[in-house]
This record gives sequence, C-alpha cells and structure tokens, in this order.
Amino acid sequence: MYERCLLEAERILAADKDIIVPVKKVWNLVVREGRSQNFEVPALADFTALLEAHPTFEFMAAHNGVLDDMEEERPDELSAEEEDLERMGFYAGDRVKLKRITLTPEALGGILRTKVDRTVDALSKAWQRRPAGDSETEERLLAIISQTKKLQRDVKAAFSEEKMKKVSKALKKKRPAAVSPPQAKRSSKGKSRPAKRRARTSTPKKSGRTRARH
Repeated sequence: MYERCLLEAERILAADKDIIVPVKKVWNLVVREGRSQNFEVPALADFTALLEAHPTFEFMAAHNGVLDDMEEERPDELSAEEEDLERMGFYAGDRVKLKRITLTPEALGGILRTKVDRTVDALSKAWQRRPAGDSETEERLLAIISQTKKLQRDVKAAFSEEKMKKVSKALKKKRPAAVSPPQAKRSSKGKSRPAKRRARTSTPKKSGRTRARH
C-alpha cells in the first residue's frame, strides 16, 4: 500500500550527503512529494514504523533507555523555536540511513564538518534576529558563537578530507589478506617435470617344446 512512500524515502536518502538523516526530515519530503504526485503518505508514527521494519533501511532510535519511554508524550504541535530549528535543518527524533551505504572515514568526516558548519550558520542567523537592547543575551550569544567557531576550526583540522583518506587507507591495509590455496611445487624453470617412468623390457619366453630334427 505504501510502496511508493518507501521508494521515495530510499531516493531521498540516496541523495542526502548526511547519510544518517532525521526520519521527520525524510517524512516531510515524502509528504511534499505525495501532494505533488498524488499518492498517500501515512502519519509520522506509521511512516517511522514502516522504515524500521523494512530491510532496505537501517533505523536508529532517538532513545535507548527505559527512562526515555517514561517521559511525557511530546505535543503534536511544535513550538516556534522548534519550527525555526527545523527550518534551519535541526530535527529531533529518530534517524535512518540506507543499509547499502557504508560509513567510511571520508563520509564521517564530511558529516561532522557539515554539522558544525550548519550550527555556525544557524547561530549567525540567531544573532541577526537577536532582541534589541538585551545586552545580556548578546553577550551570551557572542560567547556561544565564538566557542562554536573554534570548534569548527578544530573539526576541520582534525577531520579534514585529506586526513580521513589517510585513515581509510590505513584501515584497508590492516584488513587480513585472503588466504590462497596451496600451490604445487614448481621447478626453477616454472614447469613441473613429469616423473620418469622406467621402460619395461620384455624378454621373449622360451618355449618348453623343441622341434624334432629331420
């Protein structure tokens, strides 16, 4: 029934550079596509269950502890702050990725750099919309921006594309080589010499009868 939704989700994940993507972000994009292409899309909870049960996807729950399940249910409507965060690309909740995509060191480095860049961009937008005449908020926001920019420099230095490629090469070298089957011993010329066979000489058998002389 929802095969089209799953196909759209797979297409969206294959094109997303983040690889590990919030389920709600995928759902929002599928809903938008469903409206334009006229196909039905389930509610977020049912869509999440579809992804979790399907073998194409690798599902990552947002919580791992029992205490998380005991918390009060989140309201259906988002607050203004949460809506702003989602518009800037920050989603809460479960994550999902395609199982066929491997998380290489290069990919992980790219994800980290993108996340930090996105955070710095969001803080810059928050500074532009800061309340006027609130010096305390300005000082706090400036301190956060300064710390995040330092983190951005550190992440780009520690997880640069060049360094991640070196890590990937080092990991490939450490992988055990496949054991080849034992080969037959060969001579120095590279060809095996056939075993010499001794020729059997056959001697004629003497007849027990003698011819009579005439």
